[in-house]
Amino acid sequence: MFPVRRQLWLILGIETVFFVALAAWVLVRLDRLLEPASLVIALMIIVIGDLATVLLMQRFAPTSITFAAGEAGGLFGEVVAGFGLDTHGRVLICGEQWAARLNGTQRASPGDRVRVLSRRGLTLLVERSD
Repeated sequence: MFPVRRQLWLILGIETVFFVALAAWVLVRLDRLLEPASLVIALMIIVIGDLATVLLMQRFAPTSITFAAGEAGGLFGEVVAGFGLDTHGRVLICGEQWAARLNGTQRASPGDRVRVLSRRGLTLLVERSD
């Protein structure tokens, strides 16, 4: 399952702390901890490490759901949360949770099967499937 936004920020935060520690260790080993040029080098290590992590996450952990023309109608999923009094909720499709909006005035509860009609951005338009 693809990590949710909160988990991605946690991963990036932990990775940043790691690169801060790495930069501090390198500067201590070089005996140049508080020199201005050394602080710039440490900042560059942190920024380059963060960018590399983001690029690797996009490369190796992309969403596995893509929509080609006419493909959306063949995807089915399961309601995870929401759709009570509101038309918005979350659905599980191919092991990934997606934000979804229920088509029309239908009702759905957790565990119900839904069919994907279309996608707008990161929100799926779904209908209850019997």
